[in-house]
Amino acid sequence: MESEVTDNSGSTSVLSPSNISLEKSELGRKPKRIIHCSDGIVEEYSTDEEDGEAEPVVDTKTLTWGPYLWYYTTTAAIKTFHACEYLGEKLAYFFGITSPRYQYAITEFHRLEEEEKRELKEQEERRERIRDEIAMREAQKYNDAKAASMTVPGQI
Repeated sequence: MESEVTDNSGSTSVLSPSNISLEKSELGRKPKRIIHCSDGIVEEYSTDEEDGEAEPVVDTKTLTWGPYLWYYTTTAAIKTFHACEYLGEKLAYFFGITSPRYQYAITEFHRLEEEEKRELKEQEERRERIRDEIAMREAQKYNDAKAASMTVPGQI
């Protein structure tokens, strides 16, 4: 299983089982977010610029009604979105729907491709047999003609 790691510069690199311990020990920090995909795990690390930035603290006691409602509406929407995202991931994993949406089409394509390769191989083998049979007939004709042209001494 492979996963991607973002280093201090913000670039992403792939982790394979052979270099996981090396990469994690070099970074020396926890991933900001771990995303579980059907083809592996992606680990996102925050950059140094992101580490220094904290969310601005809003003092809700000093806000008027408009900004106050806007603040709580956006906060509730963001929390609801994150909860739905989390639950959706867990439900997809539970029901086993983490494979690609059109996996049946991909599987059918590979099956047809293999069948086509097998048919081409059979056609090539048939052509080889036909070539061998033609070569054997030609060799037999040549041998028959050579045998007919040969004369036995004393038979003329």
